[in-house]
Amino acid sequence: MKLTGLAFKAVANSKNGSLNSNTIMRFTSDDDVIIGSYSGGTIVAGHVLAKRLSESEIEMLYQGATTAGQVQAGKAHARFRPNADGRMSMYLEWQWLTGDCSSGHSEWVLV
Repeated sequence: MKLTGLAFKAVANSKNGSLNSNTIMRFTSDDDVIIGSYSGGTIVAGHVLAKRLSESEIEMLYQGATTAGQVQAGKAHARFRPNADGRMSMYLEWQWLTGDCSSGHSEWVLV
């Protein structure tokens, strides 16, 4: 799945996560390195660098700044597949690399 030009909206997140349903992740490059950004809601600005593991999986590093003034970084494993409604979704299993280093999951849907 090519990600360039696609945008995903957060629809679910673990309670120890920082984003909310107003956060959008946009992918701007899907060549040797996948590049993206995310913002909206509780996120002022965030950046993603990733590599493809398979046609439907990527491994990413991300960093972002929140409206509460925090700067955070983490890593995630993303899987892309249709959800129960048939819409393409991105499912992340993530872990903070800053702060408490806790982990969680989030779901994003293609917009």
